[in-house]
Amino acid sequence: MSVKQYKFNLDLVSDSITPLILARVTENNAVTTVVQLTNNGAAIPDFSDYRPIFECRLPGGYFVRDDGSTYDNMEILDPDKGIIKYTMAKEVFARHGILNLCYFVLEKGGSTGFQILESLDLSADVRVTTPNFTIRVEEDATQGNIEQKDFISDIAALNNFIRESTAEAMEVLNAAIAQLNESTDTANELIALINSNDVVLISETINWQKAKLTADSGVAKSPPNVTTLAAIIEQGSFYINSTVAAALTDAPSTGGFRLENHKLITGTAIEQHARYFSPTNAASNRHFFRYVGATASPWREYENTVGSQAKADAAKTAAIAYVDAKFLDSGWIDLPLKTNYSVVGTTSRPQYRRIGNAVKVRGLMARVPGTAAGVFAALPTGFRTSSLYGNGRKVAQQSSIAGASATVNIKPTGDLEIQAVSVDTANIWLDGIEFDAD
Repeated sequence: MSVKQYKFNLDLVSDSITPLILARVTENNAVTTVVQLTNNGAAIPDFSDYRPIFECRLPGGYFVRDDGSTYDNMEILDPDKGIIKYTMAKEVFARHGILNLCYFVLEKGGSTGFQILESLDLSADVRVTTPNFTIRVEEDATQGNIEQKDFISDIAALNNFIRESTAEAMEVLNAAIAQLNESTDTANELIALINSNDVVLISETINWQKAKLTADSGVAKSPPNVTTLAAIIEQGSFYINSTVAAALTDAPSTGGFRLENHKLITGTAIEQHARYFSPTNAASNRHFFRYVGATASPWREYENTVGSQAKADAAKTAAIAYVDAKFLDSGWIDLPLKTNYSVVGTTSRPQYRRIGNAVKVRGLMARVPGTAAGVFAALPTGFRTSSLYGNGRKVAQQSSIAGASATVNIKPTGDLEIQAVSVDTANIWLDGIEFDAD
């Protein structure tokens, strides 16, 4: 049993008082911790499926990682309660100092054995850590006079000391060097500009560009007080709010917009662009342009996806309507008969129908004998012919007399007219009457 034994709890989730372990340089197999690991105050499920590991950061930037398999110094006392026993390896106490970053790890997978690393081993499949506890390692009387086995050499220790001692100074030095290099580059650029005479006074009228493309803040400029956009001949970008826009007589649309003026190489002529915009309504995003010289050309609008879609939709609707009109099927409709003409039975009623442009008539019609020639029915608008030559259609009569028939005229007014019959007392078939409606 170790001479020094520390008992404390470490919870994976809840904060707790940071335990403190006191030791002295060169102590060996003398400091043992008995630690209960919990999860928010409760036992850790399947604790025995995990491998407990001790990790801590040593002075000089190195890390100790110890799962107990090398020195046989890690033991699970009670897997149900999560209690482990760990005896500190002697390498932990090789140098004096305060070790603030000490903790236990529960892992599945990962490397095994005792290790001293320059960086943590994170190769485990599952890894969870406890809060930190502190180890304070005091000096002993022989500190600096004996060799610490199984640890870093004196040269490595010296390198670590130099690195720790000069790290902050080196960081400041590197920052100063970077600032110096930047200042040198800036100075060289200024010298080059002065030498090439690229730096000029704003009072000069030749070498300095007077017109600002935007306001000093980078946003669009305010327009001058004018009533026409043609009067704004200055190069740049302008914001025309709704109040200013209402006073203009040559704006391409209504409401606020952004005006862009682009001057040409010579002269005072400009190309003007008016851009209307809305963050919520894509149809309001419109772009007009024109040329302003001695006179202003008419505004023209760029096509956008919204306008193109509207045109495509209109073309689609027109095409559907055209096709529907060409191939429309009205179905069979009863044909209203005039005086002296009547329906025979119920299975062959006089009816008419339109499929596309073709109009058909069918059915059997009775006629009062002796009825003078004339109109026996009228077709409604949409079922009429524009031809003046729809006369003399021969249809059969319901008679045993060979060749019994009637002559039917079809008129642009829609009237269907009996012109003559072979057998005065025989019914008349309307099947076979067919014409185009256009």
